[in-house]
Amino acid sequence: MNNLLIIEDCPFTCQGYKTLLEHGMATPFSLQFANTCDEAVKLIKTKTFDFVLLDLQLPVSKNEKYVCGEDLGLLIRNMWPEAKIIILTNISDAIRIKSIIDEIDPEGFLIKAKSNPMDLKNTIETVLRGDRFYCNTTTNYIKENYNSVKISEYDRQILYHLSMGLKTKDLCKHIPLSLRSIEVRKTRLKTLLNSGKNKNFNLVKEAKKLGYI
Repeated sequence: MNNLLIIEDCPFTCQGYKTLLEHGMATPFSLQFANTCDEAVKLIKTKTFDFVLLDLQLPVSKNEKYVCGEDLGLLIRNMWPEAKIIILTNISDAIRIKSIIDEIDPEGFLIKAKSNPMDLKNTIETVLRGDRFYCNTTTNYIKENYNSVKISEYDRQILYHLSMGLKTKDLCKHIPLSLRSIEVRKTRLKTLLNSGKNKNFNLVKEAKKLGYI
């Protein structure tokens, strides 16, 4: 039996996945659920899973180290290199999706708004056979050769704390970097996200629009 971890913060979505996996699949699964980054980290560090269904927009962990599902995807890759990751997300920006694929290299990728239960069933069955399955939109983005934007774990923490109203000079109290390093990273983020050179508000706005926070 395959051990499958579902990381998703919407109870109704979790129930839909549960129904499909328990009644719509020929392959049996043992299911575990995590609704927050903290719950997911605890399971990732204490158990072993063959499959992960991963949402990207989740409540930030209490220690603020894990800002989104992308951070969890990197942790999963580090802890269980052989695990199969299927990403299901509402993020639809081409550059953002390309960045996620480059960083996590998931076996499956579905955009929720453009997918249905049959798409998820087909994705899981394809991944079970040892192949990859990306939805048509994602595949088209890859073919169009968009340049991905490299955003690190520290970058995401900077964006998160700025979104919570912290001033740049106070970020080093929460992130293990010097103020100078944080300022350099913030300047780079403004360039990468095309937010202009001035206000943090514009940087946070672009980061939220692209699904980084």
